Amino acid sequence: MDTVLKIYLVLFCFSNATQVTFIVDMSEETVVAGDGNYPAVYVSGANINGPGGLEMTDNGDGTWELTTQLSPGDYTYKFRNGYYDYWDGPGWEDDNGLIEGGCAYGQYHDRQVIVQNNNITVGPFCFGSCDQSCDEEVISYTLVWYDDFDNSEIDLNKWNFEIGTGDWGWGNNEAQYYTNDPENAYIDDGNLIIQAVHENYGGMNYTSARLTTKNKGDWRYGKLEIRAKLPTGIGTWPAIWMLPTDWVYGGWPESGEIDIMEHVGYNPNWIHGTIHTDAYNHMDGTQLGGQIHINDATSNFHIYSIEWSDESIKWYVDDIQFYNFYNDQQDNFTTWPFNQDFHLILNLAIGGTWGGQQGIDDSAFPAQFKIDYVKVYETSQLSSYDRLLPIRYKSYQNYPNPFNPVTTLRYDLPEDSFVEITVYDILGNIIKNLVNQNENYGYKSVQWNATNNQGQPVSAGLYLYTIEAGEFRQTKKMILLK
Repeated sequence: MDTVLKIYLVLFCFSNATQVTFIVDMSEETVVAGDGNYPAVYVSGANINGPGGLEMTDNGDGTWELTTQLSPGDYTYKFRNGYYDYWDGPGWEDDNGLIEGGCAYGQYHDRQVIVQNNNITVGPFCFGSCDQSCDEEVISYTLVWYDDFDNSEIDLNKWNFEIGTGDWGWGNNEAQYYTNDPENAYIDDGNLIIQAVHENYGGMNYTSARLTTKNKGDWRYGKLEIRAKLPTGIGTWPAIWMLPTDWVYGGWPESGEIDIMEHVGYNPNWIHGTIHTDAYNHMDGTQLGGQIHINDATSNFHIYSIEWSDESIKWYVDDIQFYNFYNDQQDNFTTWPFNQDFHLILNLAIGGTWGGQQGIDDSAFPAQFKIDYVKVYETSQLSSYDRLLPIRYKSYQNYPNPFNPVTTLRYDLPEDSFVEITVYDILGNIIKNLVNQNENYGYKSVQWNATNNQGQPVSAGLYLYTIEAGEFRQTKKMILLK
């Protein structure tokens, strides 16, 4: 029988205080009271209210959520099942699950979050695991393309060199001239070395290299995995990224761009993953992406990867996921041009509109971007990915959050349902009717661009969106920034 699903968003005013939202999936756990008066889940850490922690709110769909204010800094924490006001005792997440998943930090194998000045959402995480949810899809991959750089020369059957300065410094006012000179790109000890050199060449003050797989390695969907060590120095801008091979929807940004890894030398150890489309791109200031901090990006090798399907692109460092971008399923290339072949690009830029924001330190040269291997996988025919369907109604935290000007709301329908998604203000007045129709079962999403039914922008603020499905009801928070 069809079920009515309703999503409401309610507007409140908000302050500019830094907020951190923690989300944990407890769907495979029996939530207990512990020493408390009622069953509850807590976020606990040495600098997050000690062993007693902060109590989370039951969302009603198996997830628990807490929004709190934290000062900028590094925080270690775990989720705790039940209330216990002492360190030794039950309720903590198991160390082994966090260690195996690669998200354990420090001697106590805690989780870690780095808080800066922007509001952030941490999670959702499955309790005791690094996975996003406890019913995470199982995807099998087959290796279809790789280069481990074990030969003495760069394999030109796999790689192209792009030469010169491009159009306006490759679109970013970059300061280098790309060459195919062995000084700028070569194999050493099983690694591809892309080396930037401070020298006058082609009217520029620096040389470097930019390699692509265009027409030698082009893929639509799959998993890409690149193990690399990044250069140091203010002004360096290494990137692992992808561009469309055939530019099906037109030039940039209409046909899209996927940035797997970017790093700017003046902000060391912060790894960025980003998408650019006609609707979301840096020229308009609307690009979407995430970032993660790792302590030794320039001194050790790390694995930078994406998992790309027709539903989403997920970014990882060392198998720790730090960003998702979801297909809005609107069949619109302006938001999802990622249904065509893309190729891989490895380059080390110098200066430019982003990398050069704090100048270029000439003492950093020569600067080396080292790549140990590149591996590309496609989904195995034995994978259960395409056959999995939602097993329960569920609403996910909107992303991005905070947002400006667009955010995506995702929800799962385990059966055909009549769906209503409506935006309300604090007085209960309808601002926007997003969805009001029957929908087939599956994984769904809709975007809200912060406008009302008249197409007028609404004010910045804290929003609540509530989902109803039969007897199921869930409320979440999100923030619109202006």
